Amino acid sequence: MGNIHSVCKTDLMLEEQGKKVSLSLRANEEAKALVLDGCVFTNNAMKCDAMYLFKGHNKKVVVLVELKGAGDIPHAFEQLAYTRFQRAEYSQLKQLLDTSGPGQMAEKAFIVSNGMLSKPAIERLEKAHGIRVGAVLHSEPSSKVPDLREWL
Repeated sequence: MGNIHSVCKTDLMLEEQGKKVSLSLRANEEAKALVLDGCVFTNNAMKCDAMYLFKGHNKKVVVLVELKGAGDIPHAFEQLAYTRFQRAEYSQLKQLLDTSGPGQMAEKAFIVSNGMLSKPAIERLEKAHGIRVGAVLHSEPSSKVPDLREWL
């Protein structure tokens, strides 16, 4: 594909500093991976790393993704929330997906990290930032790449 941004490894796989995530598709589904940090969003305002736009089986899903080191997971919640609630570009992309055809619209957010947080810590951060995170997915260079498909 000739991706020029280092986060986008393949059409539907993202990687940054050893943290990877992918999205597999089934029949009659389609998706696009968009690198937000440094590509769609080029200013210094807060943002998360990437987004998937997914369509299939009468549903449409905007999926925000933050690839984060173990010690910085709490900041990922802030980045995801800021992107969803403060970035006009996010709202525009979400609106484009919503008007692209039939189906229920949903929004999801995921953190991919080589660290983990306890469930109470995740719940505190979700409450503090007003955003529900579908999962904090574990990713190491030597581990299987998490596939967001199972959360859609």
